[in-house]
Amino acid sequence: MSGSDTAILVFKVVTIVTTILMRVSLLPDFQRMRKMKSTGDMSVLPCVLLYANCYLLCWYSYVVDNIIPLFLTAALGVISGAILAVFFYKWTAHKRDVMKVFVVSGVVMLLETIYGLVALLGWTGQSHSSTGTTLGVLVIISSVGLYASPMATIRHVIRTKTSSSMPFTMGVVNVINSFCWVVYAVLVDDIFILVPNASGALLGSIQLVLTFIYPRKAPSEGQIISATIVGPRTGSINSACAEQASLSVVVPSPAHDSRESRKSGAVEGSNFVALRSPEA
Repeated sequence: MSGSDTAILVFKVVTIVTTILMRVSLLPDFQRMRKMKSTGDMSVLPCVLLYANCYLLCWYSYVVDNIIPLFLTAALGVISGAILAVFFYKWTAHKRDVMKVFVVSGVVMLLETIYGLVALLGWTGQSHSSTGTTLGVLVIISSVGLYASPMATIRHVIRTKTSSSMPFTMGVVNVINSFCWVVYAVLVDDIFILVPNASGALLGSIQLVLTFIYPRKAPSEGQIISATIVGPRTGSINSACAEQASLSVVVPSPAHDSRESRKSGAVEGSNFVALRSPEA
């Protein structure tokens, strides 16, 4: 076995390991969602693009006969991405918007399936190599979308000064995994693997930089929201200026709220005090 063959074998193994880690890299974020019973600021795009991109990779790897490591890791990505998307839908408060994303991704995957079947049957007039090239271009587009998906909330991150909406673990593993695939792509001379993963390494690095600039803020037990209630104007001299009443409300976090709700059963009605309306 030549040195080149040995290097290819080594990076086949390395890419399999790092890609498996990439496929499950969202689990820490989903564990946090499970505890909070909420998706928070997280976007559904990383989940959707994970299974959609990997589904396309399955077609490409089959056409170019790259079963190990490409097809194997892509199939795992389809399964893990779909499972994560289901749980995201379960915990999100924006089910209608998430369902729209699911429908769009489903249509795209259906079109990919139709093209793949028609091309492999020879009905498009393309050669086997030409079909692989077309699928490769689509892989580049979808892969760049996958790697850029954690940055879909970049404007929100800069505005709120926190990277809570960015999956940190996915960003770290993304950089490592992309680098390994870049080396593998150079060894096997596959431009359609090289380009998206080079983009992934770059975008992942930008995400990590943003994470360090705007570190994730730990959720607090509650947030205090202050408001000023302005009463109605009357014709009297003393009320020429609007009457105002300050109000502070503590909004507990979901975890804190669940603990307090269990205690509320023991609170008697006499403990509740009616507050006078500013208009009174």
